[in-house]
Amino acid sequence: MSALQNFSSHDSLKNPSLVTQCVVLGILLLGVGLLAIPGDATAQVDGQMVYDQWCAGCHGEDGAGEGPAANTMLPRPRDFTLALYQVRTTGSGQLPTDEDILKVINDGMPGTAMPGWEDVLTEAEILALVDYLKTFSRFFQGDPPTPLDFGRATSGGEDAIARGEEVYQTVECWRCHGQQGRGDGESAPTLNDDTGFPIFTADLTENWRFNGGGEVEEIYRVLRTGLDGTPMPTFSDIVDAGVITDEDLGASHTTFVVFHLRKNPV
Repeated sequence: MSALQNFSSHDSLKNPSLVTQCVVLGILLLGVGLLAIPGDATAQVDGQMVYDQWCAGCHGEDGAGEGPAANTMLPRPRDFTLALYQVRTTGSGQLPTDEDILKVINDGMPGTAMPGWEDVLTEAEILALVDYLKTFSRFFQGDPPTPLDFGRATSGGEDAIARGEEVYQTVECWRCHGQQGRGDGESAPTLNDDTGFPIFTADLTENWRFNGGGEVEEIYRVLRTGLDGTPMPTFSDIVDAGVITDEDLGASHTTFVVFHLRKNPV
């Protein structure tokens, strides 16, 4: 019998000092137990439990984008089994990096029902969720993807704006986004995502709603990578083919910002 068990409750009531000693001993034993907890908190988080609680309602228990709430949403929730991710730092048709998935979980997807979770979930929960999302597709079983080297996007200036407008016409961005960038181009009503559901064309005058972010470098990245699973293509191939230069592509992002400024002068 242990020292803690070697007295009756009746005796303890008659000897308050003994009760105090036992409480102190209990606290010390609890402290020893806490010291034994591993320092890697991520290892203690079950990614599936996080997903089932916070994500399955939209994306479905099997990750196929068909959760109970999916029919109320447009655009539809992401189908993780296809491994088609819009926001990436990798080439078109390639898997995202862990950091890419992490960014979307943290920031959400503006213009969709996908919120940011950075202020809701702990860092350990989000990291565990990244690992769990990758289990929905066998494509993640290979070597991890390598991000592209984007360099720096061309910034500002009247010449860049003028060239950006030329590129906007040359590569026919207006067919989807419209001549004024408001998402009302002639092709816009006919566009679907890769699963056949209707999809909205981005209004380029509202850069706070851009998938992947509305900052200069983020817009440039989307032009280079495209948005997989949507009609938005990569323009890296026409740069490689010599139709436009990388400097042209960098200049065209400035036009996007200009569209925003035309609607929201500063």
